[in-house]
Amino acid sequence: MFDKSKKATGEAAQSPAPVQPAAPKASPGGGQTTTIGPSIRLNGELTGDEDLLIQGQVEGNIHLKEHNLTVGEQGRIKANAYARTITVRGELIGDLTGAEKVTITASGRVRGNLLARTVILEEGASSKGSIDMDAKAEAPTLQAAPKSKSA
Repeated sequence: MFDKSKKATGEAAQSPAPVQPAAPKASPGGGQTTTIGPSIRLNGELTGDEDLLIQGQVEGNIHLKEHNLTVGEQGRIKANAYARTITVRGELIGDLTGAEKVTITASGRVRGNLLARTVILEEGASSKGSIDMDAKAEAPTLQAAPKSKSA
């Protein structure tokens, strides 16, 4: 592994190649994954045309028509979410609709209804709500909050 004879003869040791920063993670559709970091808090409608990893806090609605949503281990979500696939590693309160699949990992906690063609609950996952494995999980229509009646 270490050849002292080369050093003695004055031959310069080759230095290892510099470490390059990791490239953004590519999604199966060829796009990139956007990350909402752990220090970010977001309230409102969240829509997009790329994959999304949430490590921060999001409250509202999430709609990623043809893309993947991942709630990271540090993610804390209070939202109804629709995406092609949804993976929960953190905490999510709200209804989830996956056009293809919803996965709750061992570290994931969900309080809400799950609707997808395929639903995977890993051993140790926590889920409270109904599970509907419908072959045609369609995007829910986003509804405005009900107006309060004045007395």
